[in-house]
Amino acid sequence: MFKVPVLLVLYNRIEETHKVFQILRTVQPTTLYVAGDGPKPDNTLDRARVYQAQSVIQPEWPCQVHHQWQEAHLGKTKMIETAIKWFFSQEEEGIILFDDTLPSYDFFPYCEELLSKYRNNERVYSIGGTYLRHRSRKRYPKRIKKGGSSYFFSAYAATWGFATWRNRMNDFTLSMDGYNSADFEKILEPYMHKQNHKNYWKRRFDSIKKTNAYYWDYQYNLHIWAHKGICITPYLNLTTNIGFKEKNNQRKLRRLKRNAYPIMPLVHPDEIVQNNKEDKYMFRHIFKRAYLYLFRDWLKEILPNKNNLD
Repeated sequence: MFKVPVLLVLYNRIEETHKVFQILRTVQPTTLYVAGDGPKPDNTLDRARVYQAQSVIQPEWPCQVHHQWQEAHLGKTKMIETAIKWFFSQEEEGIILFDDTLPSYDFFPYCEELLSKYRNNERVYSIGGTYLRHRSRKRYPKRIKKGGSSYFFSAYAATWGFATWRNRMNDFTLSMDGYNSADFEKILEPYMHKQNHKNYWKRRFDSIKKTNAYYWDYQYNLHIWAHKGICITPYLNLTTNIGFKEKNNQRKLRRLKRNAYPIMPLVHPDEIVQNNKEDKYMFRHIFKRAYLYLFRDWLKEILPNKNNLD
């Protein structure tokens, strides 16, 4: 039995939800929170898929289950914010999963150990399960065999399955009312030393505020930077995104898929220092390439009367 509380956020992905639940069935968390977005208005097929996805969650082990089913459709970003606030209104710490992110079995003890290790170090804000840098598995074991650490510290939160604490999430919000473009560069100063990196993020958040376009991953990173926090990323990928669909306009995003590998037992780094080399790679190869696709999704969420809202 696994004692760390787990939150699963889902919508209408039936097959994907089933795959994630099979992992949970093996891990057997003793406390499970399930938050589900409501169906799109006047869409009978979507309503049926939402109910089918929700019906997948039927724990057969001793488990305290809490449900939060939305009647109205909130959309992906608002649903995640609502679910996380609900989860941490009742738990001090825990793991957050989504219906399109499939965790490995090692992801759970990895989170459990790091939640305990950094519980009282409030500089550490987020424990991610995703590592996107290397395609080949060959170099993974070499680092571990040489005695290298199992994870590193990053400016960027890996959110395809992650763990955190209530006191790091208390004031998390999607609102950009407190965002001040003039002061933003000072917030970024501890994390980024190249001016073009700072300019990139300034443009991104300026456009988010101007259009009221919410995408929770970006606002979560802003939340961490504003609090001078830092994030944990594993050197071995522990989660796989299974939500990418076979569409031409998502080919670049599908390249972010990674297999998951075992990482236990963990080797801890000697000190909490940002890995600038890894973060530079993330900036060049992940954020700069993915932004246009993510912004398209933001527009889908904020434009009214769209039947294809996520």
